[in-house]
Amino acid sequence: MKVILKQNVPSLGKTGDLIKVNDGYGRNYLIPKGLPSTLTKKISKPLNMKKRISCRRRQRDKTAQDVAAKLANLTITYGS
Repeated sequence: MKVILKQNVPSLGKTGDLIKVNDGYGRNYLIPKGLPSTLTKKISKPLNMKKRISCRRRQRDKTAQDVAAKLANLTITYGS
């Protein structure tokens, strides 16, 4: 059974993680406690979109940090 965690669960993952658990564990332990929501196509598309957006954001931030580090080491002289 694939589920998406609504809360952090120490032994499984963080909020928003897509995990695969045994059917019995999901039905008898996780779902009664309200920790996951089951994976459906309606939920799956926005989840994939959020993952792609966060991945792009991390790449953009890393690129910006690299550029900032290069600019910090530059010396600019003005005049003749």
